[in-house]
Amino acid sequence: MRATQYLFLTLKNNPNNTDSISHKLMLRAGIIRQNASGIYTWLPTGLRILKNVNKIIRKEINKLNALEIKMPILQPESLWNLSNRKNAYGRELFSILDRKNNKFILGPTHEEMITNLIHNELKSYKQLPLILYQIQTKFRDEIRPRCGVVRSREFIMKDAYSFHIDLLSLKTTYNLMHNAYKNIFKKMKLKFHIVEADSNSMGGTKSHEFQALSSYGEDTIVLSNKSNYAANIQVATFKRKSEIYKNNIIQEIKTLKPSLHFSHKCYSSKKNRIKTILIKLKKNNKNNFIAILIRGDHTINEKKVSEIDIISSPIALASNKEVLNITGTTLEFVGPIGLNVPIIADFSVITLKNFTIGSNITGKYFNNINWGEDLSIPKSFDIRNVMEGDISPDGKSRLIIKRSIEIGHIFQLGEKYSRIIKAQIQDKTGCKKFLKMGCYGIGITRTIAAIIEQHNDSKGIVWPMSIAPFQVAIIPINFHKSKTVQNESHFFYYHLKKNKVKVILDDRHECPGVMFSEIELIGIPLSIIISDKLIKNNEIEYHDRHDNTKNIINRNKIIQLIISKITLKS
Repeated sequence: MRATQYLFLTLKNNPNNTDSISHKLMLRAGIIRQNASGIYTWLPTGLRILKNVNKIIRKEINKLNALEIKMPILQPESLWNLSNRKNAYGRELFSILDRKNNKFILGPTHEEMITNLIHNELKSYKQLPLILYQIQTKFRDEIRPRCGVVRSREFIMKDAYSFHIDLLSLKTTYNLMHNAYKNIFKKMKLKFHIVEADSNSMGGTKSHEFQALSSYGEDTIVLSNKSNYAANIQVATFKRKSEIYKNNIIQEIKTLKPSLHFSHKCYSSKKNRIKTILIKLKKNNKNNFIAILIRGDHTINEKKVSEIDIISSPIALASNKEVLNITGTTLEFVGPIGLNVPIIADFSVITLKNFTIGSNITGKYFNNINWGEDLSIPKSFDIRNVMEGDISPDGKSRLIIKRSIEIGHIFQLGEKYSRIIKAQIQDKTGCKKFLKMGCYGIGITRTIAAIIEQHNDSKGIVWPMSIAPFQVAIIPINFHKSKTVQNESHFFYYHLKKNKVKVILDDRHECPGVMFSEIELIGIPLSIIISDKLIKNNEIEYHDRHDNTKNIINRNKIIQLIISKITLKS
């Protein structure tokens, strides 16, 4: 490609309203342009990058004998009502009406659609196992799009679906896809962790996320500093200290000692203070609320809390007005004594001594409270998020917490969708069985953002060789004034193209400084600089962005050097 035939569209300065490195650089490097909140056009440079990412994904997924298809973006709303996921997704779904008032959804994912297709088309168990996949635009009406394409309203995704006659076949394919994803992200030179995950509205019994480390990531993952333990914070656990008290009854807490330690001040640190949080119960419960007790320096884990039978899912906190009606005070001063609601506690609070609680009187606390003396013991659960330094579940190491971007998620869905759609097949004994399903997604556009988060420097993006829009840039000095420079530039341009190297020749009427800065900003890994002075000495200057090296190379060795570098770095 010649630069005079290309559209760079780079920006000199950082654009406003960008909240991550990848967002800034994708705009500055001319990869994307925003059309509306969370909606972007992918420019020529961006499209070249997308194609390279898709090529890596297709190559690995095709090794599993997966077949590529293309499903419609528009999905009948009736399918989503059938699975009840319309309510689960809520306002994030884009819903539209056609001219006949038929209701459709812009697909954020395609489990219902693919299961319905297989239900209608699959004829025999001999066609199983089967893997189908697509690379397609998806839609979610995000409340707050952020970090550019990391959290956008329109995004590109690879979604694959597998179908099986039994659970063993599903697990086998799940493991194969697990390894394929590792190969994909390794080829993209990403630093990532595979973590245990929550299946959320997707359903199923088992899932793993592929999380790329990034300080701008919206996910939180928990890792062990010495073992292989890794989990999303939603499902992360830790080894607890032995509990002093045990009780299996959810009850109202009552005062056991007549004299309590009233104070207008809270004398305890957060670690020795108990927060009381009111949460709504399921509608069919005789009580409307339950009180959750948690240590002052801890946060509740919504996933763990929602798994308690009587609590609604997703969990809903009492409003400020509801807190006032129940307790007579504001949330800061709410405490367990005298509350006419069921109470449960996190394991961590029942080991406390001489702790502080709210008094349910504005401006006052109870200090130096103890279980068994001032309060009876409530039922305890693990309902908090893990913290940095907690003991890992195996008891052999400490937990560390990292920010990350979810780039892939794989699920063992089991029979959830096949039962909804009534997708059954006769096995070899003639017995009808519901199909077992797996689902495997890669967020392609956010993966590109994750790569940039990990591969950049003060000059711009530093693309891995397999992702770069161009592998080599030829930067000629005085191209339009020196016939010698022109001839030498054309020689290397054509010979690199002949060797299937993705090369761009910067033949614009620009000064060297502009050419250097734009090539570096865009992130082209290798550059060769051609000038009259170098040609006279039969030499070429060679730059490698990956290790920031600059060398003068004999012109007869440069093509072989570039080919070997591309082979090594791909």
